[in-house]
Amino acid sequence: MTLNIFFLLCLPLGMFGQGVTVQGKVVSVDNQPLPGVTIVVKGTSSGTISDIDGNYVLPNVSENATLVFSFVGMRTLEVVVGNRKVINVVMEEESIGLEEVIAIGYGTVRRRDLTGSVSRVSSDQISKIASTQLTESLNGTVAGLYSSQGSSAAGGGSLEIRGPSSISASSSPLIVLDGVIYPGSIKDINPNDIESIDVLKDASSAAIFGSRAAAGVIIVTSKRGQSGKPTINFSARVGISNPTNNVYPYGMGPNDDPMDYFNMHRDNLYERNNGNLPYYYFWRPQDLPDNISISEWLGYVENPNPDPLTEWFNRIGAWDIERKNYLAGTTTNFYDLVIGRGIRQDYTVSASGATDNLNYYWSLGYQENEGIIKGDQFSSIRSRINLDLNITDWLKVGTNTQFAYRDEGGVQANLRELAYMSPYGSMWEGDGSIRWYPNDYSAARNPLLDHYGTDQLKDMYTLFSVLFAEFKLPFGITYRISYHPSVAVTKEANYYSTNTFTGKTTYTGGYGYRYHTNEFAWMFDNLIKWNRTFGVHNFDITLLANAEQSKSWRSELNASTFSPNENLTYHGLQFGANQSLSSNDTQSSGDALMARLNYTLLDKYLLTASVRRDGYSAFGQRNPRAVFPAFALAWRVSEEPFYPQNDILNRLKVRVSWGENGNRSIGIYSALAQMGSRRYYTGSAIQTGVYNTTLANPYLRWERTEAFNIGFDLGLLKDRIDITLDMYDATTGDLLLNRQLPKITGFESIMSNLGLLGNRGIDFTINTVNVKNPNFSWNSTLVFSLNRNKIKELWGDMGDFTLLNKEQHGELPDFQNKWFPGQALDVVWDYDRLGIWQEAESEEAAKYNLEPGDYKVDDVNGDYKLSQFEDKKFIGYTKPRQRWGLTNDFTFFKNFTASIFIRADLGHIRSMPVTNSKDTYNQRNDWNWGHWSPENPDCEFAKLDYPDNLARYGGGIGIYKPTGFLRVQDVNLSYNVPANVLNKLLSIQGIRLSISGRNLLTFTKWPGFDPETGATTPMPRTVTFGVDITL
Repeated sequence: MTLNIFFLLCLPLGMFGQGVTVQGKVVSVDNQPLPGVTIVVKGTSSGTISDIDGNYVLPNVSENATLVFSFVGMRTLEVVVGNRKVINVVMEEESIGLEEVIAIGYGTVRRRDLTGSVSRVSSDQISKIASTQLTESLNGTVAGLYSSQGSSAAGGGSLEIRGPSSISASSSPLIVLDGVIYPGSIKDINPNDIESIDVLKDASSAAIFGSRAAAGVIIVTSKRGQSGKPTINFSARVGISNPTNNVYPYGMGPNDDPMDYFNMHRDNLYERNNGNLPYYYFWRPQDLPDNISISEWLGYVENPNPDPLTEWFNRIGAWDIERKNYLAGTTTNFYDLVIGRGIRQDYTVSASGATDNLNYYWSLGYQENEGIIKGDQFSSIRSRINLDLNITDWLKVGTNTQFAYRDEGGVQANLRELAYMSPYGSMWEGDGSIRWYPNDYSAARNPLLDHYGTDQLKDMYTLFSVLFAEFKLPFGITYRISYHPSVAVTKEANYYSTNTFTGKTTYTGGYGYRYHTNEFAWMFDNLIKWNRTFGVHNFDITLLANAEQSKSWRSELNASTFSPNENLTYHGLQFGANQSLSSNDTQSSGDALMARLNYTLLDKYLLTASVRRDGYSAFGQRNPRAVFPAFALAWRVSEEPFYPQNDILNRLKVRVSWGENGNRSIGIYSALAQMGSRRYYTGSAIQTGVYNTTLANPYLRWERTEAFNIGFDLGLLKDRIDITLDMYDATTGDLLLNRQLPKITGFESIMSNLGLLGNRGIDFTINTVNVKNPNFSWNSTLVFSLNRNKIKELWGDMGDFTLLNKEQHGELPDFQNKWFPGQALDVVWDYDRLGIWQEAESEEAAKYNLEPGDYKVDDVNGDYKLSQFEDKKFIGYTKPRQRWGLTNDFTFFKNFTASIFIRADLGHIRSMPVTNSKDTYNQRNDWNWGHWSPENPDCEFAKLDYPDNLARYGGGIGIYKPTGFLRVQDVNLSYNVPANVLNKLLSIQGIRLSISGRNLLTFTKWPGFDPETGATTPMPRTVTFGVDITL
């Protein structure tokens, strides 16, 4: 805060030169005005922005000055002022943005000068998506970046670059924010603050971050102010969500008959009695076929109840509440009570601008989301301030500071319990209180029991700041020192009242806890840069010295059995008995040295070489540091004299890179011997004993990923088609694995470096300008990714084993984790299902000790025995085998823009939760996947049998279904209010109205809720309305 005040006090130090006022108009080649063009005096921060008619005015310009005109999608122009006072310019389109500046870590380069594999997502692309987190802008949009969507109100999703880089350590990429390593949560970054996202995919690009870069790097650059008068922006988004697909418990779907619930019980009871009872024994009397009379049906037992309906209730074991509601014609759709419509709101206001000496950007955002599952809630307040102050011509200071508050305290309904609900159950008791067991079945609790009976607090406060000073030294050297403090406070408290199972049964008299976590981390970067051109040689050198430290403090308080009452919940844990407390504090530190050279010869031969030396306290005393080198070469072939000049393939660049990166994402005490404690009673007092759990490993070292990349950048048809193609091969060695130890050693495990994991693949991006004219334009982007990973080595244990019906010798598989050397990490080893045994095949099924309605699988060796080692196969993979993304952007009638993004993840499978025990299916409900019965012989899932025959499949059986999908993921339509309308509103520079949709259509064979979220978790489909106003 003191430093920021100092910045403001220094404002009067700015010196303003005297000169002429230059004005003019900026238009496109078709003579259309270009608003928003940045005009800057080269070498200074003095500048302005063209207005809605393309006009600009720039005061105090020297005759010797050069004006730089820049605009996204246009070629940058430089114009010498001379003695002119009016300078009109015509800007030409640059289809692929070769002059676009890309962040590469501790610096930037023009896109045309890239030697590594880097992809960019611009603020224009981000603004088309109504996102809660920045990860939602990356779902399928970047070749080589694998990102799946999150389904909760908090949004988000997973991130992985070019496949898994580790087996047990994290494979999530490193996040770099405004040039420095970001230690916080992605949830705290407001997508409205983002100017660009650059994804560093190959090892040479990421190697400057050394021990954290094995999984790739994502560089996020926040917005800055633009020269000219101050700008105020306000954006508002309101969205409505509902599930992309619905999967209902039996009897709760819109087209279901509530009797489907009892029919499921009927089929289960018949199968569990092994057909020893008459087939129609469990049928409802009015559903009997014409050839079965009521008297005959009653005669199936010796002393039936004279009332057929009561007799049927008795046979199927209907609960009392179910009988009561059935007779009253009352049903409850628990699905509609738990899953429904969600509301999303997002508001951001920002102010920005720039003068000769100060560049500023400030924003404040508020977000409040309700998920499609009752109780799923998320809200946040996020604020950012970016300041750059030129104190003198040799000193610049500034800050990039971000504050965030998150409330994640909602208690979500229990979807597992939802599946157990009977449509003939009751939500409430007669006195209006919640009914614990809506079906009367004690193993099927109310899915909203915790939602209504729990008081929860989960607040997170974070502050992340970059404070820097940059000095211009002699000989073109710049020195930048920056300090990056990070503070995170988490307050979590929960109280399970006596109206919850936890607070009344697991504990008595209520149960509450309070967790408090403080985290403080800091990092220092000392950065030296030197850039100089000598004739045809250009040198750009970067040197870094880094130090860091991280600390955390966590305290936990627990209590139960509150007296005299539980009204104070977690606010009065001292009133509970059975109190306990615990604490856990941690500390880690690290340092790094890095050097990088970017060298250009004749502006067509490019070299990047770097080396980084890292140290980290989490590794063994014998290996506290490691060195990570990298280099890359690029050749602009199309600029050679021998290259034929043509419009078909007008541009060609070849790139080759190699590098090594590390992964330190493990427990910070993994190299040390760790201990556990246990309390025991000696007969006179309570004592605490300690015991060893893990063995120390002083030789523990970094995982190292060595990667090779070859890439091609091509421009076709005068750059109307731009192609970027990359092929890579990466191997991670010294995998960090927790190896179990024999109990005789006295230890449970040891963290070790073992094994090799490989990834190889291809990804490409094709950008095209399909149509370009004043009234209509159409651009497309196609991205493709393919990755193949393989476990090259595992534990290193050699021996004989049987697999795939073969006696083999070699490295032993890990059958428990289903890891197989020579196979992919995500390979599925299971029986190859051929269908369901039908009644006509009963004799053949009996040879396997199976029955009609059981799964039919491939008996590989034909011995009529199902053994996992002989009959299981590698039947597929759980990760997509190929990923596609197609974006089409349209501009029409000058003021309308539209965008549609179609995404496809193909070739993978996922298990369905249909092999759970059916022992209680006659007492509760479940998800209606369908099941085989004589009336439904075409169903792909087995009969509802108990005891079932699944144990007869040696090693167990999993039921896998295709999870590939084609999805219309993002659609956006925007309207920019015309300039002639805004001219009447003098203070408004721009208004944009928009409507966007996410997950509008999904095409898949996956029978569960959604192919990305799985079988039992719904994915939201969201339609959002937005308005953006610029003042």
